[in-house]
Amino acid sequence: MTSLPPRFDAPCSVHDADILLLTALPEELSWFQKVSGFDFVPRLCQGTSYRVAEVVRADRSIRIVSLRQLDKGPTMAAITTTKAIGIWQPRFVVMTGFCAGVRGAVDLGDLIVATQFFEHSSGQLRDGQLIPLENRVSLPPWFLDFLITCTESSPLLEQIRSGYQQPLPNLTTPSLHYGSMACGPQVIKDQSYIASLKVRDQALLGLDMESYGVALAAAMCSTHARAIVPLVVKGVCDFADAEKSDRWHDYCAYASAAFVVALLEQVFRRDHAYRRLKGCSDAPD
Repeated sequence: MTSLPPRFDAPCSVHDADILLLTALPEELSWFQKVSGFDFVPRLCQGTSYRVAEVVRADRSIRIVSLRQLDKGPTMAAITTTKAIGIWQPRFVVMTGFCAGVRGAVDLGDLIVATQFFEHSSGQLRDGQLIPLENRVSLPPWFLDFLITCTESSPLLEQIRSGYQQPLPNLTTPSLHYGSMACGPQVIKDQSYIASLKVRDQALLGLDMESYGVALAAAMCSTHARAIVPLVVKGVCDFADAEKSDRWHDYCAYASAAFVVALLEQVFRRDHAYRRLKGCSDAPD
């Protein structure tokens, strides 16, 4: 992709977006741009560099603003997301990329769609052990139902896997999972710690450093009249232990991006989903 200098926008209020796309790392954003083929144009607004794409299918269009965090962690994710929501007023906030998985619950290369988000790094310190508060943000039930409807009986995963033009690190057939994502500022390499989190949440599938910040910002910026929905889809690249490596990074960044792109095509084809995305007042609950 040719690198272009960013253009200064007119006042950003005239450039509202339907979807805000966030990634924690440049390679995750690069994979989304590569997979989607969308024409992202670099721009600059209120000190924030971003890219914008107008995706058109027949008489329908979706405007996507993409940007990446300047640093890792849930605090930076929350600040970045909150600022971006204030500028672009999206209906959906989407994050793709890779995460750690819970061994025994998922396999390397699997995709996790987070249905609940919680921070595991704050709470009560008792006798040298941290008892997480586990404040949570959840997906709205109607949106979870839409996701399951789109994926439960479709060849989506096979299409994603077959579209990857490189060999996988090992012979496997990645699966799709819905469940909880734990979030914190630390890089975890401790199976006993993950086991302690799993005891408190049997639905725990993965750990990352951004999801809770993104989801919390979406929830706190939502109003009764304008709800903002977080969608975090990440591929499992390791099990948060001493065997961490980068072998699955490319596939996981690719597969999570391909999932979201396929979902967008479903939104274009489904009247109710498209009207919700555009904020139509008569969209059904």
